[in-house]
Amino acid sequence: MENKDEIEKLHEASLKLNKEVKEKLAKAEAEGQKVPESVWADGIPDKVEEKDKIPQDELMSMAVDYIMTNVIIPKGFKIEPGFPRPQYPNIICKRDGLKYSIVIVPCLYPAFITIDDKSRLEFVKTCKQNDLIPLYAAVGYRSYDEERAKARLLLRGDIFITTFPGFIVLGDKETQNFDIKTTEMFRP
Repeated sequence: MENKDEIEKLHEASLKLNKEVKEKLAKAEAEGQKVPESVWADGIPDKVEEKDKIPQDELMSMAVDYIMTNVIIPKGFKIEPGFPRPQYPNIICKRDGLKYSIVIVPCLYPAFITIDDKSRLEFVKTCKQNDLIPLYAAVGYRSYDEERAKARLLLRGDIFITTFPGFIVLGDKETQNFDIKTTEMFRP
């Protein structure tokens, strides 16, 4: 199946990109180069105000931007007018005669969020009616600081590990297996 091969290629490219970024940061640090630093001291700050936390809508924008800049644009997909956007579907794009409708879900370590079956089935039905391939993209975020990561705390000015394990093609069966394990998705 042609689109399955394309999805597999995108997944491989995403994993390669994550590995390359981590290797570059480690190399830069080993060579004494300045690497991005958090504005926060190690650990969980004594006082965290709401304005310091990244809200859900901003996290969604970060996830959409990540998919656009690290997968969609580099792979030569053409974006449909009106996209990307914060509502579902977040991106509709095409390449090689195929059109894709992408639902992006930002996740906080260690959670892996999936779409409920009712919403997924409605989305898949709409995609089929419009000749679109329905894709699910979980984008994981965790603080580089281990204590903040365990506390699921995302703060403005912090450094994050961003993980995208690849697209999952959504199906129209009663239930769907989202076969990405949390430990694989958020492995540092």
